[in-house]
Amino acid sequence: MSLQLRASHKDEAAEIADLLNEHARAAFGETEIAEAEVRHWFALPEIWIRVVERDGRLVGYVASVPRGRDDTTELDVRTLDREAAEALLRAGEEGAGTRLVRVVAQGDDSVLPKVLEDGGWRPVRQSYQMRIELGDDLPEPRRPEGISLRRLQPGEELRVYEANTVAFADDWHFRPQPFEEWRGDNFGRENFDHSLSWLAEDGERLAGFSLNTRHFCGDLRFGWVGILGVLPRWRRRGLGTAVLQQSLQEFRRRGASRVGLGVDAENVTGAVRLYERAGMHVHRLNVMYEKALP
Repeated sequence: MSLQLRASHKDEAAEIADLLNEHARAAFGETEIAEAEVRHWFALPEIWIRVVERDGRLVGYVASVPRGRDDTTELDVRTLDREAAEALLRAGEEGAGTRLVRVVAQGDDSVLPKVLEDGGWRPVRQSYQMRIELGDDLPEPRRPEGISLRRLQPGEELRVYEANTVAFADDWHFRPQPFEEWRGDNFGRENFDHSLSWLAEDGERLAGFSLNTRHFCGDLRFGWVGILGVLPRWRRRGLGTAVLQQSLQEFRRRGASRVGLGVDAENVTGAVRLYERAGMHVHRLNVMYEKALP
């Protein structure tokens, strides 16, 4: 049974979602992606997507995006088929056009880590997916003196973009993006709800923010904190905890039973400890591998 590698298109969003969820159930025991999320990816100009077929059935997927400050491309490879994984990685390397290529092996993926290690890739970083179950005992947010919290309003995307650029300037994974590209990544999903997100202000100055959505699987009971940032001058005052607690309260008010987020395991601002103090726990470990291309 031969493999065929080819470009994909948005009309295959449902099939790709099925493929990704088959992988997710095997690697971490749950579905992860709704069709609407895959359609959103096809609208992002910086991403290219390839798929592998075996006898007319999709068995593998790779997406390629530029990442980091340096000359780096990040690949998202999902398959339960070793031969497909090898083909997808070769395609990603050939199409990268950068000096470095990185791939994240998620959860208990039984295929990709071995293929990466055999292919000369090396593990360089870990990240966590952290979660919390929302009970009736969530603490009320304790705002630092002089700080107010309010909902994000449509039209404030540029203000948050500028704050995000400052808040994550020292983050290992941060990649400066043009505003329109960043806005598409973070606000371009179907039915994005601005009122789920929160701004922390010190007078007229934006001190912190949390961009929140429903999880990409489409479960309305599963909230997701996409980006939580505090600008440097307001750190170490409990502001990040207050913004997170406000977000958790809002999700619970809207019927969510759990909330998750992703975080670099070596985050330099102490984000992992902040989330743990708020009651979150590590649900899944992801490992990033890297390869320098000739």
